Amino acid sequence: KPSLSCLPPTPPISHPAMRVVLATVAAASAGDCLCIFDIDRTLTGSQGSAGSPCPTDEEISGVYDVAYAGGTLVLSEVSQFIAQTFCSQCYIGTISAGSASGAGSAERGVLHDKLAVPGHLPTTSWSACSPVTSPLVTGCPDGTKQNAVGGIVSWYQQHVGASIANGDVHFYDDRADNVKPFASTGYNARQISCSSRDSKYGNAIGLCGAEVSEIVPDAGVQVCGGDDALVV
Repeated sequence: KPSLSCLPPTPPISHPAMRVVLATVAAASAGDCLCIFDIDRTLTGSQGSAGSPCPTDEEISGVYDVAYAGGTLVLSEVSQFIAQTFCSQCYIGTISAGSASGAGSAERGVLHDKLAVPGHLPTTSWSACSPVTSPLVTGCPDGTKQNAVGGIVSWYQQHVGASIANGDVHFYDDRADNVKPFASTGYNARQISCSSRDSKYGNAIGLCGAEVSEIVPDAGVQVCGGDDALVV
């Protein structure tokens, strides 16, 4: 969408209807939102888990996922049905500690295509953690992902004229140690895959990945465990 700074000079505002139109344009140019997802065990599930114990996950035959023990790519419920979440109205990004199987991988292609379904991911390029050159960011060490958010916000501002306030950024990750550092940043963050945890890793990571019901626009920083776990 065009930036207001690129619009032609505004004539004198004398008619009430014109004031309404200009106010509507200004409102539409503000209030953009951004949903950012971790990849491993958020957009994906544990390899081999589709069907059981993860009935809503989908295995993508012929596509390898290098994460953790490796194996055939499994998409979480959210990857398949992102259009059914409020994020369908927001710009989209990723921040992953992993590589999404590396440059040019089939996994990256599948993830991009799923995330692009709502129409708010205007690039196929991927980025390293620093500097951020795309909203699809990989290689950010656990516990530091909050530091890459500003680069994604800036990318959308520079490339599509988006105006995204800190309070309209929503981050989702299966690991508590990636969610808690968002406290006091002004961004919103939520731990997901709360009902399915991987016991092989001490329940520190998700098993089936994000569920559609977990992708909510709640304010604040929330880890699994309910209101008692709220971090502000």
